[in-house]
Amino acid sequence: MKPQNHGTWLATAVILAALLISPSFLAAQTAGKNELKPKVTVQVDGLTCPFCAYGLEKRIKEIPAVQESIISLEDGIVELIPRAGQHIDIDEVKAAVIAGGFTPRGVQVALAGQLIEWNGLPALSIDATNGDGQTVEMIYVLKENKELQRLKAAVKSSGQEVFITGKAAESPPLGHPEHHPYTVIIETFQVL
Repeated sequence: MKPQNHGTWLATAVILAALLISPSFLAAQTAGKNELKPKVTVQVDGLTCPFCAYGLEKRIKEIPAVQESIISLEDGIVELIPRAGQHIDIDEVKAAVIAGGFTPRGVQVALAGQLIEWNGLPALSIDATNGDGQTVEMIYVLKENKELQRLKAAVKSSGQEVFITGKAAESPPLGHPEHHPYTVIIETFQVL
């Protein structure tokens, strides 16, 4: 039997403890959680200079539900982060982009809500607070695709909390409210 070297064991324990409390280790552990933030990202045609971005940012700041906006001139996109408990209306964003003199193109969303069936269709239900402080339910119909099939298989019960990302397409399905004509084509998801 070989004698144990307690000095080596102690040094290993100290190194492991240091790693576990280091900022980079903690950041890596919380990185996945930070990525699950709701947002709306809009591709914007004509966004080419800082002055243009400033003018668009002024329009975006007029949308009450927007807490933060990030404009990338290089990519031609505007990323919008909602205020806590609120939901960004895609039509308001498009109207602000047009009022700023630009053309909105593709819209990507990252949304957290409950997977439900709505009028016989798979949907995501999001409870949010409107500008008057009232709770409202936003419904996004989910387009049938492989990711939706995988999501349905992963969800254990109706009403399960999920986080999805995908393209918001203007294609109102039958019976969908007129004031909200978007269907989400899921690209990624996580069951919460």
